[in-house]
Amino acid sequence: MLIVTCRAGNEGWCEEEVGNTLFRKDPDVVVARTKYPGLLLVYSSKLSPEEAYRAALASEYGFVTRIIPVQIRGELGTRVLNSIPSLLERGERVKLKLRVRGVRGMSKHLWRELRRILEEHGVEHDPSSQTCLYVEVIDSEVFIGKGRC
Repeated sequence: MLIVTCRAGNEGWCEEEVGNTLFRKDPDVVVARTKYPGLLLVYSSKLSPEEAYRAALASEYGFVTRIIPVQIRGELGTRVLNSIPSLLERGERVKLKLRVRGVRGMSKHLWRELRRILEEHGVEHDPSSQTCLYVEVIDSEVFIGKGRC
């Protein structure tokens, strides 16, 4: 699974760009719009998140602004955040990118919790790192992935 963002109003073009890129690797790829402008979810039944991410990054886009791999997915309020250390190595430096949609007042609490998890596992939040740990909350679901910034 991937999360793809584009400028609001360009979702159709964005769908086409990503769909055409990934269709070569998985003809059953599904690009779904969400209720949030500029936010798409991409599902592949044949590609792992890492394979889909690499394939998606191999193309140039005119409308896509960000592609995020989703390696961990779960419900908000569960222990989904405890899975984060499986993506990281002790001593690693990552730039933490958090985006919360549909849940008011959650960003500040989640940010503190994410920083605590990183610190406990010997991972440093470094705003200049070229590796990002993406944590996206969409309504009641949490999507987590590690990729290039």
